[in-house]
Amino acid sequence: MWHKLQELAQHPAAIFLKKLIGDPIQLYAVFLVTTVMYYYHDTMTWFYTIISVLISWLMMRFYDFVARHKWIGPLTYLVYMFAGLEIVGMMTNWGQQDYPISFMVWFLTPQSVVTFSAWYTASIYLLMIGFLTSAVYYFSKIRYRMSMQFLIMLIPLSLYAKEGIHMPAILVIILLASYFLLMIYCRQINNSETVRYIPSFHGSMSIAVYVLAFSIIAAIVPKPEISADREFIDNAMSYSTWSDVLMNAISMFTDTTDNSVSTSNNTRTIFYVSSPEALRLRTQTYSYYQSDDSWTVNRDYDYPDQAYPSGSMTYAPRSGLQAILDAASQNAEFAEKYHLSDFAGITLPEQELRTVSICPLYYPMQIMPSPSRTAYASVQSTSPLTISVTGTLYGNNIRDWNLMQYYSDTYARYSAVQPILQRLSGTDYPALLEEAEEVLHDSAPEQAALLQTIRQECSDAYTYLDTAQKQDMQSEIIRNLAEQITSGLTSDFDKAKAIETYFLDAGFVYDQAFQKPAGSNAEYFLTESKTGVCYEYATAMVMLCRSLGLPARYVQGYNLNQMYAGNFRGRECNYVIKARDAHAFPEVYISGYGWMSFEPTVPSMEMLEDAEAENQNVIRWGYAMLVFALLAGIAYFSMPHIREAFFRKRILRMQAFDSAAAIFRRMRLLEHLPESTTVRELANHSARFYPEPMLFDHLDILLYSHTAVSGSVTAAQLAGFYQDWCEKRTQFLKEQAQLRKQQAKANRKKSKIHA
Repeated sequence: MWHKLQELAQHPAAIFLKKLIGDPIQLYAVFLVTTVMYYYHDTMTWFYTIISVLISWLMMRFYDFVARHKWIGPLTYLVYMFAGLEIVGMMTNWGQQDYPISFMVWFLTPQSVVTFSAWYTASIYLLMIGFLTSAVYYFSKIRYRMSMQFLIMLIPLSLYAKEGIHMPAILVIILLASYFLLMIYCRQINNSETVRYIPSFHGSMSIAVYVLAFSIIAAIVPKPEISADREFIDNAMSYSTWSDVLMNAISMFTDTTDNSVSTSNNTRTIFYVSSPEALRLRTQTYSYYQSDDSWTVNRDYDYPDQAYPSGSMTYAPRSGLQAILDAASQNAEFAEKYHLSDFAGITLPEQELRTVSICPLYYPMQIMPSPSRTAYASVQSTSPLTISVTGTLYGNNIRDWNLMQYYSDTYARYSAVQPILQRLSGTDYPALLEEAEEVLHDSAPEQAALLQTIRQECSDAYTYLDTAQKQDMQSEIIRNLAEQITSGLTSDFDKAKAIETYFLDAGFVYDQAFQKPAGSNAEYFLTESKTGVCYEYATAMVMLCRSLGLPARYVQGYNLNQMYAGNFRGRECNYVIKARDAHAFPEVYISGYGWMSFEPTVPSMEMLEDAEAENQNVIRWGYAMLVFALLAGIAYFSMPHIREAFFRKRILRMQAFDSAAAIFRRMRLLEHLPESTTVRELANHSARFYPEPMLFDHLDILLYSHTAVSGSVTAAQLAGFYQDWCEKRTQFLKEQAQLRKQQAKANRKKSKIHA
């Protein structure tokens, strides 16, 4: 079998393949490029790996040329470098023509929040393969510096580390294993070294066993838990602050968004927060939903068009409801007309004006996360604060602690409030507000003014709905599903609540790894996949509500739910917002309350931390390699016995001459004797444990004069002699090993006596 493998290894195709992928230096460069390209374009990693093998092989040959020629080589390399940069520049310019942001912004921004760009990705590929292959070549063949190779390996690792993204286990193992393989292979590659490594089968096997053992130990052995606070270390990596700056900048460069929201695993802190409760914080709204599964903005609605108001940004919903009930208690006709007689005279529970303080970790910030019903804000900004119609706060270089007061949406769920909201939804709400305003005009002018504000907000909400529906994707399927979900319900709040809980009851799944088919949208999510992230859930709820005539808008922001106990910039805080907390949710206009946020996104059924899940993946790969190593070890140690048993059966089926030739070769190999060894030399060598001459007499006759006496002995007899030779050889080797142990023991005892 080994002879056949050796013959196969000499085949021209095998020789070419070895030249193509048999260089550890080239393979290390290929794996570095693969790791980088997985970060930028994971679905095509296999393609980048294959093409990198070919390109890196050509580059290594080019670098050999450069290294051999003292003057023309460096000049050629400079031409190659400038030509490569020129090509990259051309490709980035082509990419800029149909992409909303520049190449550098795209390059520095987390890939989870930008869309794929073919030209930009190709530019990254050319830059990386050019730089990494030349750096790896130089620090292995020109200047042997494994410390520099280690720093080069940190380049792709830093891409993942700065965004808190876990590299796939297989890439981690391959990259580290290829690094150690390179370290062993290149140890004596420099011609100036006095000791040279001569490749051999046993040497290669030793290297392979070492690399495999390292990979298994690194994957399986439990890692120590780090209990120290790493926040300072993470924040000290100043380059990573670009991510958060650019995430804010991108929202100002583009009027569209897609399902890239909330798919980042970035664990870095963006804001420190002091809040009385967990919240959904808004940063940006989008008005129009397109059939290509993207949202676009209404420039007059979603972006600021006025300076920050000197008074309150919104009203207390409790005050509006109480004004309506007071109007019902003052005017029985009004109460009877709108079925509010049984609520007349009721005093609603107070609605607390709560305070949340938010401090950005890095500057500058342009959009300040805020609760849905923010009533007042004191934002530290270097420019006057502006506000959109939706309540989004915009500033310039927002810094330090920013205070906001808000009314919690939990008030709408009070048992005293729910019946009133249900009753108001069954009426002509705008007309009710107008008549209630007239009732209170003289007796309670402040309440009448509040009702006028609410009536204007209601009118704006339905005008917004009409405008949005003219631009939205229209779907009869979504409309029918919305009617089915809310069948028998009349209250705006009850309908919105039914849609919110529908996703939890109908078997929907939260899965960040799910890849939607090209061209799919909210209709596909609702009827077929039922799998997605917050983007799909928020989009679906907005579209379901709008199809029922409920004003609704798509909101992006953050989930405030990660507890934290500590002091930051002189103030106690109890929450932190990390980049991975980016979130999308809907806001729905509820008659009697106003705009209210909802949470349709179902919780993940696998709530394990990403790091722990990736840890388990690495361990699984480690166990897989361990099983492979055990099987290989079993095969290695059992192979001689298997081959010996197979050999003994095979010689029984041969003619005497062929059997004698096979036995002679076998005995010579077992004793590690050269091919020039004669039968008599083998007999003399074996005399230590096998003095009987009969076997060697038969071999001598058969091998050197077999035509005359070939019938003097049979193959079975020769096999018997050979088996006897093997048994006595084995016994002799055991005795010799025992003698060596006894001698070593005696030597140790003698050394102790002399000591």
